[in-house]
Amino acid sequence: RVALRKRRLSQAAAASLARSVATLDGLRSLEADVGFCALGETGAQRLAEAIASLRCLARLELSLAGCGLGAGGARKVAKELAALCSVQALKLDLSFNEIGDAGLREVSQALGGLPGLVGLELDFNRNRIGDMGVGWLAQAVASLPGLLDLQVCLFDNRVGEAGVHELARSVRALRAPTRLVVGLNRNSVGEVGVQDLAHATGTHPGLRELELHLSISSVGWAGAHDLAQSLGFLEGLRSLTLDLNVNHVGAAGARLLAQSLGSARGLVGLRFLASGNRIREVGAKELAQAIGSMRCLASLDLDVSGNGIGDAGAWELAHAVGTLPSLSRLTADLRGNLVGELGARELARAVGAVPALERLELRLDGNGRGTGEVGPSHLELAHAVQRLQTGGCICECTW
Repeated sequence: RVALRKRRLSQAAAASLARSVATLDGLRSLEADVGFCALGETGAQRLAEAIASLRCLARLELSLAGCGLGAGGARKVAKELAALCSVQALKLDLSFNEIGDAGLREVSQALGGLPGLVGLELDFNRNRIGDMGVGWLAQAVASLPGLLDLQVCLFDNRVGEAGVHELARSVRALRAPTRLVVGLNRNSVGEVGVQDLAHATGTHPGLRELELHLSISSVGWAGAHDLAQSLGFLEGLRSLTLDLNVNHVGAAGARLLAQSLGSARGLVGLRFLASGNRIREVGAKELAQAIGSMRCLASLDLDVSGNGIGDAGAWELAHAVGTLPSLSRLTADLRGNLVGELGARELARAVGAVPALERLELRLDGNGRGTGEVGPSHLELAHAVQRLQTGGCICECTW
């Protein structure tokens, strides 16, 4: 394992590192994190060339994030990666490198020539990538139908409807994936793109783990409707992340999603991130009903901040959480919701009623009280947290 993240390496040091890696003949697994090391095109190429010489390598995790590659550096790295014919699991992080569509084209063509891949995790965040680049990436993914584990993260790029459409087509082309992660936060994804992606996801009932990151997009009611429909087909799902922050889902969209979640009773882990969506009290009640039906849930991360759920919505959510017998980890963000005494009191009762809780993160600040102002319910909550801590639970709470 090579861990040199944020270490400023000279060209001589980078060359020495590459020579050392090249001597590891027979190595089957390698993790190399040289992110933000200012390697530049030449340093990255030397390291990639050394890695490509390891003919027995079956698993590779390589982070070249923030190394100043540009399109030229991406091309040089891609040329070396194309030789990794023995690799079955590849994790590649080229985020923050300004590789653009041209650089992604080169990398995609290299990836498409690795037919033995069953696991592929790609991070291309903040790279000025548009629809054309995603089209090339989609072609590469579609040429690897044997993938069981696929992660594609493209946060903070320029991906629009056309790019998402191509990405959805490539997801649909997979034979039998068990894990799928798609990260498109802060792009130009609209309702049509979300619908395409939802339909593609719903064609894989064997999925066990699904993450869809669509924050600050335009999901809306129509996108929420199609996402809800697709989730209904995924009967084998055990872990789900829906990242829908700031998407104008509304109470109606939240109701549809909640009803779909209510049928996923085999979920062990759920992350539902929906801040700033105006789900109101109605949406919170529907969501609470769904959560209360998930008797196998061990980990819950719930962000409904800035949704105007009020006291009644908070009470319903807290009551549902308090009925989960297997819950060991709870993260709940209820900031900016006008939660008063009733909601806070039920939260205190709920967290104290979960017998298996090992970690609690609770955020209740920004709910209308003045700085330092504490009501009776908040004292109850403080006592409940103290009891949990005495029992060994790790707690991080603000109110």
